[in-house]
This record gives sequence, C-alpha cells and structure tokens, in this order.
Amino acid sequence: MGVNLYSFGQDVIVKLDGEEIESKVLEITPESIKYKLFDFQDGPLRNISKEQVALIIYENGTRENFSKIEVSNELKNISLEETKAFIVEYINKYGYEEDTFKRPYKATFEGNYLRLVVLRRNGVDPVNDGLLYDFSNVYKFQRVSKRSDKLAFINIFVSILKNDRKDKWDKHKLVMRVSGIPEAESIVNALKHLNSLLLEKDAVDAKF
Repeated sequence: MGVNLYSFGQDVIVKLDGEEIESKVLEITPESIKYKLFDFQDGPLRNISKEQVALIIYENGTRENFSKIEVSNELKNISLEETKAFIVEYINKYGYEEDTFKRPYKATFEGNYLRLVVLRRNGVDPVNDGLLYDFSNVYKFQRVSKRSDKLAFINIFVSILKNDRKDKWDKHKLVMRVSGIPEAESIVNALKHLNSLLLEKDAVDAKF
C-alpha cells in the first residue's frame, strides 16, 4: 500500500481536497473529528466536519476511510481477481485519454496497483510508461459526466506513484474519456468495488 512516510506518533487527517493535517486525533463524533495540531498540542482543540475528510492515517499505520463510496449490490460477491480482470477488460475496450478518442488506454495491474498507459493512434505503441494508481487510497469518486449517448467522462481523485525510489505518492485527478455511458458507469462501479476490497484487505493485514 503506497502512503507517504510520516513522523512517529502523529495522526494524519487527509481532506477530500488533498490537504494533510498532522495532528493528534482525540475524538470522533457522528458529525466531526476533534484534534490538536501535532506540533502544537498545548494549543486549542480543533474540529473538522467528517464530510470534509477522506481518511485518517493513524500513528500505527491503521487507516480509517470516511469517503462515502457506495458499491452496487451485484458486485459485492465478486472477488478481487475477478474485479481486476473486469477493470482491465473494460478500460482496454472503452477507455481513452481525456482529450481524444484517438489515444486509447492500456490497463494492467502490478500487484494491486493499476497502471494506465496511453497508446498512440495505432493502439499498440505506448506514448510513455503511464501512471501507477493506488485504488486503496481514493479521495473522491465523482459522478460520471454524461456528454452524449456515446461519450462520458470518469473523474476520480486518487493516489499515484510520483517517485518509485522514495515510495512517494501524491493526489491526482484521473480523467478518462469513455465510449458509452453504461460502460463508464460499469468502470466506476468496478473501481469502487476494487477500493472496497483493498480497504478490507488492508484492515485484515493490519491485524497480523
């Protein structure tokens, strides 16, 4: 799982807009999170609405996700490997670079990370090495943007690997052009299910 490295003893509140607050979380209520700034723990108690928060990374590495991501019922019994295979199939058939239908995406998985590579017009040669996405760390799934019967856009705020030597991950907005509204909805639902499965896996792994 790709996360930034933080100093020992602090909790990190990650907001939906990507801002990170180094803190000491003291209480979580149904509506808000109460905390103190990590480097000013003698200072005032602060509050932030849970609706503004994507997740908290606690000092022991445990993650608590606050994003309201709903997964369709028909996907809930689909395994991780089946979900990954579906995502690869649908993106490779229907996914394109944001600006044009002339540059399709090629999707592959490296472990549980999704790599998206933009191909040239011939659909074979890559433009570059692409980007590696960590769908266990999604900030926000936006609704599918429907432009016509044959054109839709997917918009997702998700972590990408910025520096593989330092294992540095940054927030990124993935925008994908998709040929077809049902196809776009299917890709988003599968990515939501992937996110849910990876978070469940992380929670199990953290216990051992």
